[in-house]
Amino acid sequence: MIAGLILLIIGIIAVWVVSAQRMRSELDEYKAEVAALKETSGGLHASLIDRGRRLDVLLASVSEAVLRVDSLGRVLSANHRATELFRIDRGPELPQSMLVFIRDPDWYRAFSKALKEQQNEMPLPDIEAGNRVLAPRLAFLGRDQALLLCMDVTERNRQEKQQRQFLSNLKHDLKTPLTSLLGYARSLESFGHDAEFRMEASKVIADEAKYVNQLLDSLLTLDQIEFAHRHDMIASDPIAVFHRVKDLLAPRLLARQLSVELSADEAMRPVLIAEHDFERVLINVMENAQRYSPEGSVIRIEMSMLGENVVISVVDQGPGIPEKDIHRVTERFYRVDQARRRLKDGGHGLGLAIVKEMLEVHDGKLELANIAPQGLSVKITLPTEPDNVE
Repeated sequence: MIAGLILLIIGIIAVWVVSAQRMRSELDEYKAEVAALKETSGGLHASLIDRGRRLDVLLASVSEAVLRVDSLGRVLSANHRATELFRIDRGPELPQSMLVFIRDPDWYRAFSKALKEQQNEMPLPDIEAGNRVLAPRLAFLGRDQALLLCMDVTERNRQEKQQRQFLSNLKHDLKTPLTSLLGYARSLESFGHDAEFRMEASKVIADEAKYVNQLLDSLLTLDQIEFAHRHDMIASDPIAVFHRVKDLLAPRLLARQLSVELSADEAMRPVLIAEHDFERVLINVMENAQRYSPEGSVIRIEMSMLGENVVISVVDQGPGIPEKDIHRVTERFYRVDQARRRLKDGGHGLGLAIVKEMLEVHDGKLELANIAPQGLSVKITLPTEPDNVE
């Protein structure tokens, strides 16, 4: 009996040893599998990090602002332009929520929705970053990451705003004289027998028709400038063109007792601009000086050589231009005093715009500056014809 009990114990111990060895073997296999899995996971993680770094290097060469974000809306990295615009280098270390850099809850809600739905075409509101306006678009890199490309549309928005303002001003500048023309034409039907009224109506109709004609002529000039290009072989004598313009403006100068004084270098070279274009430039600048000069004052014209350029300054003794407006008076239809848009001889707000755009086509430039104690200096710079041109 004792021998049987001993055999039973030996059998139980043998079974336990075999089971323990099998469990140890299975445990070793499990540990090996876990280690292999960790190694694979670590390699995948390292691969993702490496891919992200390579992508960041690529994005560094992109001129527009680009941010790499994860599915939670956190900024993982940003190229140089994005770092500048969103001041990422001054904030906490990445990754950080997009709200840290773009503090607009409405925009962030739209951004989060686009991330969640993973829609490349979902429009996002524009972003204002400092004085720039950005149009953001998402491009997904799988389900975990995306690129936020921010196109700078500041200039486009400015041009669209300027175009809307241009059209608004154009409608106003056409509607006012046309309303006057229509009103006087209808009044002539009822009061045409009155000789004095007929003379008044005829004068108003002629003046308004002249104004509309000048406006349309200026618009046509601007349209032609947009398709113009510089002709290097066409040159003009600046002094000869000046004298022609002075003769054209003589009646208006005489009516206001204005005198024009010219000071020019002896060796003035021809400027690279067609005579009719240069004449238009000088007419607009001198008309502007005549319009705002006090009666009996002097308009001074100075011409000089500066390297390979001719510099022409037209200086009046008028009130000048407020500093807040001086950089805008070359915009189409812009006037310093909008309330005086249709004062007599008030112009249509296209003269300096024509001058600026015409000069730029011919590689020239226009500069405006107030002078003390009062007056405005309009400086025109144009390239000259080389000496060796026969």
